[in-house]
Amino acid sequence: MANTDLPNAKIIILFILSKISGIPSSQLMECAMESLYMDYFLYSQAKKELLEQRLMTEGERKGELRKDASGRTVLSCDITPAGIEILNRLMPSVPAGIRAYLTSASRSWKKESSEDSSVYADYAPNDEGTWVVDLRLIENHATTFQLKWNAPTEDAAKRTCKRWQEATAETYLEILRILSEEK
Repeated sequence: MANTDLPNAKIIILFILSKISGIPSSQLMECAMESLYMDYFLYSQAKKELLEQRLMTEGERKGELRKDASGRTVLSCDITPAGIEILNRLMPSVPAGIRAYLTSASRSWKKESSEDSSVYADYAPNDEGTWVVDLRLIENHATTFQLKWNAPTEDAAKRTCKRWQEATAETYLEILRILSEEK
């Protein structure tokens, strides 16, 4: 590992955090590794050190609706004021190629992040032996569409959530079409 790899990895992570507030931990890793300037091990070391140095935070947000694949609340990452200060000081020393890539890629990261946070799907068992499925479409931190129903089995609940996450727009439009159709 070159002696500039870890500092550059830290700057890349701080840059991503400066562009996307509350980015899910898994998406931060995807964005950082997508840069091709680091592998998983370098990313892990850089993130660990940024947390230890209090240049970034990672944790559950109050009222967070997003869940990971195992049903746990998604951990969100943010840059701290000290992290912003360090980033501003060190950004000019980052190689031009990395700076150009980060500037270009940050546009798609923001779009991805806002799309990810606008779709919510979860399910839980209820007292009646069925599974309550909760599907939502969230825009500007407000729920614009919500559908709750009882699925007969956990498998049906899982499939419904997966379908909603994979094809939200099509599913939402089809529901609206069916409900607004005149007979």
